[in-house]
Amino acid sequence: MFAALGIILIVAGAILSFAIDRHTEGVDLVTIGWIMIAGGGLALLVAIVQGAGYMSLSKSKVHSERHLSSDGQHVVEDTETA
Repeated sequence: MFAALGIILIVAGAILSFAIDRHTEGVDLVTIGWIMIAGGGLALLVAIVQGAGYMSLSKSKVHSERHLSSDGQHVVEDTETA
């Protein structure tokens, strides 16, 4: 979701900054375009961080084994994280 938003903001900001030559009173379209480009870059950065977090969660596996000790009274638990 953030990746699509980031791309849309970057494209719209680039159009405002570089393709429009009109000047309006009280509004600087070039500055608004650069702000949109920065917001789009930030949205792409958030998408990358979220994707990295999702990928790291899906690869971690926990394997637990329970064994009875040699005296038969204690439970020994082995846990491995891969």
